[in-house]
Amino acid sequence: MTHSIIPQLVKKDFLIWRKMIAVFCLMSLLAIAGLSLVYGHIPHFVFMNVGFTILIIPVAACGVALLIQTNVFEKEKSTQVFIMSLPITVREFTLAKLLVNLPIFGALWVGTAGVAFYFTFGLGLLPIGAVPFITMIFVGIFAGYSCILCVSLISQSLGKTIFAIMFFEAATSASLWIIAYLDPIRNYIYGPSIVWNSTALTIVGFQVLIIVSVIAATILIQNKKRDFI
Repeated sequence: MTHSIIPQLVKKDFLIWRKMIAVFCLMSLLAIAGLSLVYGHIPHFVFMNVGFTILIIPVAACGVALLIQTNVFEKEKSTQVFIMSLPITVREFTLAKLLVNLPIFGALWVGTAGVAFYFTFGLGLLPIGAVPFITMIFVGIFAGYSCILCVSLISQSLGKTIFAIMFFEAATSASLWIIAYLDPIRNYIYGPSIVWNSTALTIVGFQVLIIVSVIAATILIQNKKRDFI
C-alpha cells in the first residue's frame, strides 16, 4: 500500500492549492505581457531592473505561499495528525512535501529564467558576456528558495520560516552583489563573448552544491524525527 502513498499526497496538495498556483501563473503571464508592451517605451536600464523585479515577484510569492501552506499551516490545522496516522514513513512524508514544492517552483523558475534570458540577450539589453552572471542570479535564487523550503519543512514553524525568508533573501542579494564586483566576473559582464572561467564555474558549482546539500540534509534530519504532532 505504501508504494502509492507519495503520489497520493503530492496529488492531494496540488489539488487543494491548484487555484492558488493558477493565480500566480496568471500573474506571471500578465507580467510578461506587460513588459512586452512597455518595451521600447522606457530606457533599457529601467526596463531591465524593473522588469526583473516584476518577473520574479510571482515566482517567489508562489514558492513561499505554497511551502507555508503545505509545510507550516498543515501542521497548525492538525491535518498532519491524520496524514501521519496513515501507513506512511517519515521518508515518504518528506519526499511528498519536496515533490510538491520543488517541481512547481522549479517550473515557474525555469519559465521565468527563459523569459528573462530572452529579454536580456534576445532584445540586446546586455551583451552576451553577461550570460554567466545572469545564470548565477537565477541559480542563486533557486538555492535561496531551497534553503527556505527546507527550513519550513524541518521546523514547520511560521516564525522560523519568515525569518528564513528574510535571511536568505538578504543573503542571496548580498552574495550576488559581491559576485558582481569580483574582477573575474565584472571584467567579462560587458564583454562580447561568454567566458566561463574558473571563478564563474566555481560559483555556479557551489550554488548547485547548496541546493543538493540542503535537500539531502533535510531528508536526513526528517528521518531522525519522532514527533510530528
